Amino acid sequence: FYCGVHVFFSFTLLGKVPDAVNFWLGESAAVTSLHKDHYENLYCVVSGEKHFILHPPTDRPFIPYEFFQPATYKVNEDGSFDVINVQNAEKVPWIPLDPLNPDLGRYPEYSHAKPLHCTVRAGEMLYLPSLWFHHVQQSHGCIAVNFWYDMEYDIKYNYFQFLDSITKAMNAV
Repeated sequence: FYCGVHVFFSFTLLGKVPDAVNFWLGESAAVTSLHKDHYENLYCVVSGEKHFILHPPTDRPFIPYEFFQPATYKVNEDGSFDVINVQNAEKVPWIPLDPLNPDLGRYPEYSHAKPLHCTVRAGEMLYLPSLWFHHVQQSHGCIAVNFWYDMEYDIKYNYFQFLDSITKAMNAV
């Protein structure tokens, strides 16, 4: 579903309309763990600021993945919650590393990564290319809108898949 909203120059830049438009409202305690998306991303901050730690796809050999059991949250009457494992579900790959406080004893390869730090303030926009790893924090009361454009599965994607396969093979040795 396309609602007709897009950044005026994005069609010229990316050659298409967005696949999704997302609204983000949050507080300073909200943190997005390190991950990557298969979308070209135009990230616009309306109010407050977002703090990004960015890693290019070439840092993939230094970014650890582990497999985790899928789970859901159950809210208890006292407001606390329990984590309930989803039975008979395949484990999910996720990055266990916190780039704000990396455990280099456990993940020594991360010391070779070259993170970029970027703050996006109200009225500013960040172009976040597909397959770039990113960790996000925000100020209290931050409001943002982002526009996702499906990535092209071209040489960039094939390069990342190649790099990912080599990394997995090297880690298995």
